[in-house]
Amino acid sequence: MKQLLGKVIIFCMLIVGLTSCNSTEQPQLSKTQEKTENYKLSAFSMPIQTEYVYDYLGMRFQLGEEVNRALEEGKLFMYLDAGYEQDTQELAYARQAVLYVPKEDREKIWENDEQQIKNWREQAQKLGYIGVYKRSILEQTDISELTDCIQNKNIGETPDGVWQYYISSNDIAEVQIAAERFSRTLVTIYDMIPFTEGVSIFAEQRKIEQNIGDFQTTDIYGNIVTKDIFSNYDLTLISIFTTQSIPCLHEMVELEKVYTDETITAQSVNVIGILYDASQEKKEEVTELAKEIQKELNVTYDIIIPDSILTEGRLKGVTAFPETFFVDKQGNIVGEYYLGARPKENLIEIIQKELEILRGENSGAAEQQAATETN
Repeated sequence: MKQLLGKVIIFCMLIVGLTSCNSTEQPQLSKTQEKTENYKLSAFSMPIQTEYVYDYLGMRFQLGEEVNRALEEGKLFMYLDAGYEQDTQELAYARQAVLYVPKEDREKIWENDEQQIKNWREQAQKLGYIGVYKRSILEQTDISELTDCIQNKNIGETPDGVWQYYISSNDIAEVQIAAERFSRTLVTIYDMIPFTEGVSIFAEQRKIEQNIGDFQTTDIYGNIVTKDIFSNYDLTLISIFTTQSIPCLHEMVELEKVYTDETITAQSVNVIGILYDASQEKKEEVTELAKEIQKELNVTYDIIIPDSILTEGRLKGVTAFPETFFVDKQGNIVGEYYLGARPKENLIEIIQKELEILRGENSGAAEQQAATETN
């Protein structure tokens, strides 16, 4: 078998580089301290979703209530895993992994140590994988060696035969019902979307909207918020975040520094947070947690709850948190979107870049309009 260029492990929303986590200045927390310093292993697990959609891999599926219940109870741990060929650096396989968590590990309080969690994953008992493997890799190595699973069921392949789809599973008595349900997961296979550089191989294909839409929602305190919130600023930075993502909590501190920086406010720039996980189940619980986090982190910028227009529009297909994008006075989405937590200095650089582009475009449009009126 061709040697693989290690594994790319993606878990707990940490899909992109976490620049802010390396900052020497950390958030000052009290009640929420355990969320960034010490927490249960389940905090590292990939969030539960109604459906998992991987357009670049050509598959989608739902895990079922039995598996979701075990995940909620912390008996199972979930993450995304990809391997690459060493000589070509081409994708060799990509899969969603589910591990069994013994009771002692379930109850233990873990430090915020990525290497420690990685070591645990490598030793943990595999409940199974749902994924896609390059045929050339499977011709050189048995699928069981790649999965460490007893049952490996081929469920399909791409039309050209280059990629093979498998559900791999083990029987684990402690979570027998979930294990049986996992092995029977119904996977819908369809044509792979050509991969776009700069996004996760596990992402859902995204249609980037031109305008954020005429949403009508509230902030986390119940105050009504519409698109008019953008009208008093040339540019608004919007951060999509979740309460369960450690990098999101770190970036909130950095965003507050940006929000209160006089050089930024003087340039008519605003900052807003969108509480992504409030659009899912346990909305009230998530909103209360967001209030607590905002208070403990001394965050003063507005945090809003997404309505159906935001959820089915600009937020659809977001898989990495935090994600940052910008809008102008009219709510038009401008510039690029940025994945991952960033320190204040980097955020300000991005703001200056987007301001220059926006003002350049506005100046050009104004000159063109003046020329048209003259003619």
